[in-house]
Amino acid sequence: MYQFIYHIVFFLLNPQFFGNIEQQNTLKKEFNEVLLKGEFAKAIGIFEQIENVNRLIEPELRLDVAHAYFAVNDTLNARINYEYLQDNPNNIQAAQAKNQLGILALMKGDSALALKLFKSSMEKNIDNEKARFNFELISRIYHPKFSPPPPQQDQKQSQEIIASEEKEKELDQYTSNKISKEKALQLLEDLKNSEMKVLISGKNSKKKVEKDW
Repeated sequence: MYQFIYHIVFFLLNPQFFGNIEQQNTLKKEFNEVLLKGEFAKAIGIFEQIENVNRLIEPELRLDVAHAYFAVNDTLNARINYEYLQDNPNNIQAAQAKNQLGILALMKGDSALALKLFKSSMEKNIDNEKARFNFELISRIYHPKFSPPPPQQDQKQSQEIIASEEKEKELDQYTSNKISKEKALQLLEDLKNSEMKVLISGKNSKKKVEKDW
């Protein structure tokens, strides 16, 4: 009862509240329109206006703007917004965020973290075929170098193995006999491009998010 009275008083003392809601809805409509046109930088600018009106951002909207940041290669802000959603009660949205975080980890050359995120994405949503494909792909071509050298190797060979483990560069882990490092890099680029083709297909509604991913 007291909570209800508090909200009534709050609305009476803050007449701009309803104006803000109307402004926010107008901005969200503009955001969706430019996003569907692929005008990602413009969509990000509109999102920043929405934040100025109301700091409480809906998960669907935050997921969309994370995709927009990803599309313009602003990986820092993409990661920040995806991280907001990785523990979301909506498992489908959380799974999407974790899958995208896995892609970002791959782009930084951290294949171990990427595998962990892809696996976590599948745990959140067992039907997430994107995360399953990504996990299986990287599992085939990623071979962590944690095994000690065989006894027959000489000291020089052992030192070379230890040195190679000190600092792994982007995708240096891809040492499969079947897939070269160059091929792995191309797969990573193709993976990113394929993600972008389907990221922005349905906006700001739980039903659309569930359907389009």
